[in-house]
Amino acid sequence: MDIFNKQESKVRSYSNSFPVVFTKAKGCWLETEHGARYLDFLAGAGSLNYGHNNPVLKHALLEYIEMDGITHGLDMHSDAKADFLTTLQHKILAPRGLNRNQRRRGRP
Repeated sequence: MDIFNKQESKVRSYSNSFPVVFTKAKGCWLETEHGARYLDFLAGAGSLNYGHNNPVLKHALLEYIEMDGITHGLDMHSDAKADFLTTLQHKILAPRGLNRNQRRRGRP
């Protein structure tokens, strides 16, 4: 914990309020270096919807990394981003009569 106290901001009150170091996460549970388990109420990116290390997502991610897929490209064009945008268009936006710049027809 000493490295966190020395190097990190005091502004992040939520993480400073529980002085533990997490080493594992599975589903809705976080585990500390000493084996204590905590229910994750923070709902971080992705874990709210799918849980930590969801087996389906984990498999897909490992497969993608094995293929040397681009894991961080900011706003660069990539085949993974093209696949995502195509799927978003066909499965989410088009069936609802939406495009990326408009709201659902008949709604404010």
